[in-house]
Amino acid sequence: MTTDAAALLERLLATPAASAPAHAGDGRLYFLHDAEGSAQVWEIPAGGGAPRPRTRHRDAVSHVAGLPDGGAVFGRDGAGDERVQLHHLPPQGEPRALTAAPEVIHGWGAVSPEGGRIAYTANARDPAHTDAWVMDIATGGARCVAEVEGPHELPAWAPDGQALLLASAPRSFEASLDRVALADGARTPLTPHEGDWRHLSPCGRRKGGGFWLLSDRGRDFLGVAFQGPGAAEPRFLHAPPHDVELLQVSPDQSLLAVVVNEGGYSRLRFLDAESGAVRATPWHPRGVITKVSWAPEGHPDGSHVAFDLAGFAFPSGLHRAWPDRPDSAPLLPAAPPPGLRQWESITYPTHDGREIPAFLALPEGEAPGGGWPMLVWVHGGPAAQALPNWRPDLQAVLALGIGVLVPNVRGSTGYGRAYAALDDREKRLDSVADLAAAHAFLAARAEVDEGRIGIMGQSYGGWMVLAATTEYPGLWACGVDFYGIARWKTFFERTGPWRIGHRAAEYGDPVRDAALLERLSPLLRAERIACPLLVAQGMTDPRVPPLESAQIVAALERRGVPVEYLTFPDEGHGFTKRENRRRVYRAVLAFLATHLKG
Repeated sequence: MTTDAAALLERLLATPAASAPAHAGDGRLYFLHDAEGSAQVWEIPAGGGAPRPRTRHRDAVSHVAGLPDGGAVFGRDGAGDERVQLHHLPPQGEPRALTAAPEVIHGWGAVSPEGGRIAYTANARDPAHTDAWVMDIATGGARCVAEVEGPHELPAWAPDGQALLLASAPRSFEASLDRVALADGARTPLTPHEGDWRHLSPCGRRKGGGFWLLSDRGRDFLGVAFQGPGAAEPRFLHAPPHDVELLQVSPDQSLLAVVVNEGGYSRLRFLDAESGAVRATPWHPRGVITKVSWAPEGHPDGSHVAFDLAGFAFPSGLHRAWPDRPDSAPLLPAAPPPGLRQWESITYPTHDGREIPAFLALPEGEAPGGGWPMLVWVHGGPAAQALPNWRPDLQAVLALGIGVLVPNVRGSTGYGRAYAALDDREKRLDSVADLAAAHAFLAARAEVDEGRIGIMGQSYGGWMVLAATTEYPGLWACGVDFYGIARWKTFFERTGPWRIGHRAAEYGDPVRDAALLERLSPLLRAERIACPLLVAQGMTDPRVPPLESAQIVAALERRGVPVEYLTFPDEGHGFTKRENRRRVYRAVLAFLATHLKG
């Protein structure tokens, strides 16, 4: 690893990020900030002023939600185990625990309309089932209002506070909404339908009933819709040829703030809540928005939203936008080192004539005589999308003199339902063939050294690395696998029980489709892996248990294939602490320097 790349990595890791803004009722803004090493709750006072930290834990905070009285509710787990516990943060003073069941997952839901109660899910009854719960914040009194089968979410309350909206998603591209009465737990279907359609992000209308939502019912992409009382199906208000990913209604319910995914880049828009007409599309830097929060009525800065925004060349910062102004304004902008590389949006041809969308970045300057070495980075999911997001590790890879290609192979989201279905079950290896096509695309470029192309991925992307190096062993100079699945049988035996049904709908049933899953298990073809591998694993990971990494490492060690294995006892499905990111990213840079540049 070069000194320049190591020094840049340190500067990038030291650059703080702010995300997940959430207004409280008194106008203060809560958000997550990682200045002290992991994401913690910070606030900006209602009247403005310097941001200040409100929590100081070693483990990362998963979410924060503002309360009408100026306080907040947040969640955090223990060492990445995803058993989130909920905490109340008063307007002043220290937080207090609302839940204290370290074996239970508490899934955040929503704050009640009057602000005194919260809704959340909990799998206390059975690890595989997330029941609906309501808690009084002041007393801590909690009760289960509905027992449900499988994993569920509670995205909203009914406007009258007498019911919850329950979201169930048995598979990646199906989601239904039910009304659950608090009095007796009775469930009323709100979105009865045939077919695998999604109904997401409901926002109840106070006057006249009904609710706004995101849906792809009868469409290839998610759009903004309204479902009136007693209506058989939603009425679309805003249906662009892209997914609308975020929806928030203004406090007076006259406007909708939405975020549209345009080729991976987010675009904020304000819509008329009744007609869906676009009222404004304020300018903001190109990047990725993950959270939007309306300021409460009466805010001194007027009606506006706060949102986070990250890009490949800058970490997440906070911005504001108004429906009557053409531009956004930075509130807590990111401050990265200058001169970082940007993505180029491209496509490349694959084996069946399709064009695969991707992002490409090359190192600065002229290519060396033999061409640049390259790294193909594969996202997880698989129902996910690689975004032009902040990646300190990939920026350091570029500084090392290695180019990066990030494909959104078939099965990725963001390009419509039909594209996302192209890798389902028995078609799984078609997406791996898209990686071989990525290699061919790079190898044909004059500025690339076709003999020095590596591959890297995390989670399901880690499985893609193992699948690529077993299905196409002669292509890759090296591979980096972060907590990837090595054998589907052992994965299903040990993954969190709350995940099995949803994952089986995506990958295949572990009993009925056992033969298919064995064919798709890289561990059973590990004798074909010919390139060096770096494997990294969080030891509290409830999604991809450590056995998956240990198995592939042992198989390679038995054959004498070079393999490095990094484990992290205080991390789960991802590396959230700065010191752990430093350790794993430095190891990746050293590994790539040896096998792609050495």
